Amino acid sequence: MLGCCVAAAGLAYVVALQSYTRAHVSELGQRASLYAFTLESQLARYESLPRIAALDPSVVHLLLKPDDGNLQRAVNSYLKAVQTNADLAAAYVMDTNGKTLAASNWDEAGSFVGFDYAFRPYFIDAMKTGMGRFYGVGNTTRKAGYFLAVPVRDGSGAGARTLGVVAIKASLDRYESALTRSGEIVLLVDRDNVVFLSSIPTWRYRPLAPLPDKARLALQQTQQYGNATLTALSRSSAQAASEERPSGSNQGGPTTPPQPDTLYIAPPGQRPTWYHIHYRPVGPLGWRVAILTDHTQDERSAVFAGISAGAATGLVFALIAAARLRSSRDRERQRARAALQRAQRDLEKRIAERTVELTEANAALEEKVDALDDARRILRDTRDTAIQAGKLAALGQMAAGITHELNQPLAAVMTLASNAIRMTELDRPEDLKRNLTLINELAARMGKIISHVKAFARYDVTRREPVSIEESLQQALALVEQHRKAADVTVRIAPTPGNAVVLASPIRIEQVFVNLLTNAIDASAHAAMRREVLVTTEVVDTLVRIRFADSGPGIAPHALARLFEPFYTTKPAGKGLGLGLVISQAIVDEFGGRLEARSGGDADSGLGGAVFVVELQRMTEAVETKP
Repeated sequence: MLGCCVAAAGLAYVVALQSYTRAHVSELGQRASLYAFTLESQLARYESLPRIAALDPSVVHLLLKPDDGNLQRAVNSYLKAVQTNADLAAAYVMDTNGKTLAASNWDEAGSFVGFDYAFRPYFIDAMKTGMGRFYGVGNTTRKAGYFLAVPVRDGSGAGARTLGVVAIKASLDRYESALTRSGEIVLLVDRDNVVFLSSIPTWRYRPLAPLPDKARLALQQTQQYGNATLTALSRSSAQAASEERPSGSNQGGPTTPPQPDTLYIAPPGQRPTWYHIHYRPVGPLGWRVAILTDHTQDERSAVFAGISAGAATGLVFALIAAARLRSSRDRERQRARAALQRAQRDLEKRIAERTVELTEANAALEEKVDALDDARRILRDTRDTAIQAGKLAALGQMAAGITHELNQPLAAVMTLASNAIRMTELDRPEDLKRNLTLINELAARMGKIISHVKAFARYDVTRREPVSIEESLQQALALVEQHRKAADVTVRIAPTPGNAVVLASPIRIEQVFVNLLTNAIDASAHAAMRREVLVTTEVVDTLVRIRFADSGPGIAPHALARLFEPFYTTKPAGKGLGLGLVISQAIVDEFGGRLEARSGGDADSGLGGAVFVVELQRMTEAVETKP
């Protein structure tokens, strides 16, 4: 019996430990992906800022006339506005020798003006490749940040000269604060495994493993982490083995043998511990998110499971022994029948005792009924909470999509507003009036889009009305016009039948068309020869079929199967969230239609890229009279 109990306990320990470990690894992968996605989203916000800052003519004039004090003051003010509006740590301009001519912090104690940053990798990369990215400790302020730099040229084309470099510095302190509040050990390491962001501040600027001499020398030359000693957090396997059994004992050292995905870390003032580590690549500089966990809790849970299994096995044997004892008592009862007469005098006493027991049992039953009612009430409240949480999750996904869709009209409003300022200076009232009218129309359209989110939050029913496909396509084309011009893609809309009218929401239908047109333009922009998008509309019985064909490279088979999954995108990082097609499909389904995609081109159009087909119910007399 004892051997069976021990064997059951050992088997349960092994199975439970494997199960807990698999679950823990899966959970770590999901959390690491979340941390990586959050950081990539934050880095993508800063990607275009230095290029935008470099467009100001005063920057070019200053680089051409570096001794002009008026130009320097103007650029200082401009960079200060860029820093404030974009929530940056700093923005500054350097000449081709790396000397800072103007900076957003020109009026502060740690001003960059006059300092030489030619040795910084972001300056070198910007001059050589046209884009410099770097994370490190500031050489002047001694504060860490994410640096982005681009060259400033005196024109466009092959003959343009590089006059200098515009750089920005963004702080990642908020992201690190979020890691600290996560309650777990989360690190951000560079390609040399040096920790530069950490949920534990004392681990910052320390490599996970001892650095090679070449890597240490490179970090010292670039001053990436200032004067940090770069002492490794982990120890070697030999050190771990010697500490595991000091002086012949097993106290004071690690309790888990080294494995490929483990590190033996001895933080300052803490006991050395074996940590399991899970990596997730992030960002364009070879960074990785690392989550460290101590699996002692899993081992304890597995030990508890093993003890429980051993106890359960012992209970089974106890029940068997109880059954044998019961059989023995039955035999004794037969022998005790002769003594029944002697027990009759105790009968009344036993009946009274039994009555008391029944009364107590009845009271206990009533308590259980009350507990059951409480459980039902809790279940009902939990169900309502789950429904509300589901609604909020849907609202969050819709908000991300609507934000994605507002970018196009907002960009158009910004462009028209800039043109209006120029037209005011040129005294062209008619053109100014036309621009202001377009701005008013686009603002009204954004208001309608936002009103859909408010209607969803109030559980309002979407208002449907007759929608002309031709008008919706023209409106959608107007919204993507600037994007089309920037991509140098031709969009042809074939003549639309007059009876191509559906019963739907015009704003949401236009939202679907804008999504599909934007994707088609992006795909066609990569074509080598023919950059074209063709939109055709046909009426088949009670259906209106709108086909969007492009001249792009098409859709890979593995991507085609996942095309309508949330957050799945074939675009580069920072170019899309993977929600446009999901939202479009939801809108088409809401109106009783269908959205499908295929690759390989369209025979009628002669284009060899992807084809997206939207099918909607055509509005007929029967539909018009339907409530």
